[in-house]
Amino acid sequence: MALPDISLDDRSFDQLFAFMRKQIDTSTWVDHNFSDPGIVLLDLLCWIGEMILYRADRVPEAHRVKFADLILDPPEPVTVPLTLNAALAFTRVADLRVPAGTRFATNFAIDANTGRARRYIFETLAPAMFRGPSNAQHQPPPPTTQTATVTAREYLAVENEQLGVSDGTAGQAFPLRPVHTDLGLPLDALAPVLLDFDHTGADYNPNPRVTVGGQPWALKQFLLTEDSRITGANPNAQHFMVDAEERRIRFGDGKFGSIPVAGAAIVCTRYQLLQGPDALTKAAVGTIVNRLDPIVGLANNEKIDPANGDAEGGGFFFSPDMRLREGLKRFRRPHRLITASDFDQVMLIDFNERQGLANRPDKVLRATTLMNRRPQAPQQASPGSVTIVVLAERQGVDLDSGLTDPTLSTVQKLALVALSPGLVDSIERFLDKRRLITTRTYVQPPALTPFSINAQVTVAGDRSTSEMTDIIGKRIRAFLGVAAGGFDGKGWPLGGGIYRSKLFRLIEDLDGVDHVDSLVLSPPDSNGDVPLGPLSLPALAGLSIGVTRL
Repeated sequence: MALPDISLDDRSFDQLFAFMRKQIDTSTWVDHNFSDPGIVLLDLLCWIGEMILYRADRVPEAHRVKFADLILDPPEPVTVPLTLNAALAFTRVADLRVPAGTRFATNFAIDANTGRARRYIFETLAPAMFRGPSNAQHQPPPPTTQTATVTAREYLAVENEQLGVSDGTAGQAFPLRPVHTDLGLPLDALAPVLLDFDHTGADYNPNPRVTVGGQPWALKQFLLTEDSRITGANPNAQHFMVDAEERRIRFGDGKFGSIPVAGAAIVCTRYQLLQGPDALTKAAVGTIVNRLDPIVGLANNEKIDPANGDAEGGGFFFSPDMRLREGLKRFRRPHRLITASDFDQVMLIDFNERQGLANRPDKVLRATTLMNRRPQAPQQASPGSVTIVVLAERQGVDLDSGLTDPTLSTVQKLALVALSPGLVDSIERFLDKRRLITTRTYVQPPALTPFSINAQVTVAGDRSTSEMTDIIGKRIRAFLGVAAGGFDGKGWPLGGGIYRSKLFRLIEDLDGVDHVDSLVLSPPDSNGDVPLGPLSLPALAGLSIGVTRL
């Protein structure tokens, strides 16, 4: 089969050499024959360049997959903060432990993708402890009603899947073939395999488990390690690894990891799949209400009720043909947050994408980051502290109109920019995974500085005074808008003072305005301007415009 034509750069050696030789300064370099050492070196470089160009358009698909892995994060499991409310007997002495891996679920509902009744299950990642109310070791005595919050992750398990029979060759791989219809998944769902080495312990292991000829083998993240090397001291490294996104179990080559004996049955006794955005949209606040697993030691007159907050995760579920395209699109986006622009960018792009993935209406309209500042004292340096002032977008609410409406009180305007506890919690959990380990983040809405404007304006004699009053008022309100105001149309800058000189220019630039007779801001500073605090935005409390004609 013929190789495809080069498309990235099809220049030949002769063309490269001719182009490079034209770059030589002929006033000082006159010998261009191959007897000249410089020309020989140029000839060598053009030969190497031709080979690099030839290879550049022939990157194998396996390399493209690895490049995408370097750029993109693996698929994110959906997690929720799960609050366990325990009502314990007042006579209980022993502490009660809810182990990791305890499962909770939503109610059954008809799935729009499959038309079948389905519920979504979540399991806890860490144990929760409740103290016995009558335990004398606890002083003061614990209450009978206690709460504990743990993180729960989506749960969809496949058990006892027959993968095949070993042929005794090196580097065998067996695909996992979950039956989507049996699991309630759409036929085109990606459903990568869950791998979690961080939360694996003696009493909780969510990772795939494999038996070879009925004997369990050990899962390793990679086989090309000293731990899996076959040596005299380690002659039988019965290890396997998992290609999570490709859903394959892979064995060793006899040098790193043992080769399964020919004829041995390969069985994956248990593994978990990720459902991604489907689980994210179904795990709404307060929907996880059922406990599926019994708790050892929980008496009949005691109970534990779950209550969940906003779910997160479910990202990076891309089909193979989308992975490289999405990776290139996200290549220059910051992940580890270091500078103020990093925080601002991820809030406006990555966080809003996550909100859209979960079909949540609250999104970030503006985010302004103050580095090394705390909201309690924004003018004093506080190393390691980062204050993010967030202006949230709400459905059906025009912030520019609301904050510049003189008929609304300051209390009503503060309610327009207030952040819901759920949104603040989502932002903090989003930033916690991206911030530097020594950084403390503070998320809060902007403060508002109410002020009034009294302007006396003279307009041309052929203009209507009522019409010009309306035009001037609309222009001032648009200029003071927090979303699309300012001279650049990107919103009034946080902490940017209100200067009479700018308002003079704004009004006098309007068609039909002859001049501004007077302009008074209230409450003014010594210069007649209205200064704003470092975390403040303007709120127009009064607007009076007097217009006269020439």
